[in-house]
Amino acid sequence: MTKKLLIVIDCQNDFITGALRNEEAIRKLPDVVKLIKEHEGTVIATRDTHFTKEQTKTWPMEPGVAYEDSLEGQLLPVTHCIKGTTGWEIAPTVLEALEAKNANGMKKFHVIDKLTFGHIDLPQYLKFYDFNEIEICGFVSSICVLANALILRATYPNMKITVYEDCIADISDEGQNAAITCLRAQQINVETKYK
Repeated sequence: MTKKLLIVIDCQNDFITGALRNEEAIRKLPDVVKLIKEHEGTVIATRDTHFTKEQTKTWPMEPGVAYEDSLEGQLLPVTHCIKGTTGWEIAPTVLEALEAKNANGMKKFHVIDKLTFGHIDLPQYLKFYDFNEIEICGFVSSICVLANALILRATYPNMKITVYEDCIADISDEGQNAAITCLRAQQINVETKYK
């Protein structure tokens, strides 16, 4: 019996309408919501998570550094997904679909914060769930979607992993095409779900 796990990567306001506004993500958001609603198994959502200098002082248990002091902040000087801000939050339509998974005590939706592109601890987190197939959607294709898909492929070398092309978006066509090429090279299925 197929037991699918859906990973929803960084469907946060800053990657859709906020600091890193993305028209392609806006266009594809309804398909992401539809995919979540139709999924019958467990759904794990990730949140890209960065910090201000002040937050690194008040949240000492967080291993992060201030965004502007990080390598990412130096190479991409657009402050985004600062913990606790509106931009860091999951987009409202996505969050509504995710929270519906927990209706009537079902507990099929969980969220995890990640401090960099790929969540290196994702495999440790997933060992508590029963699944034999993985589906992936979200943003940004050539960065966080690709990084997490590769971590999952390395962790589960013989498992079917599918990324839905119409449910991922990049900041450029070049990035989208490069991500799809790399995903396929890693024997990850790239399929169209709705179009």
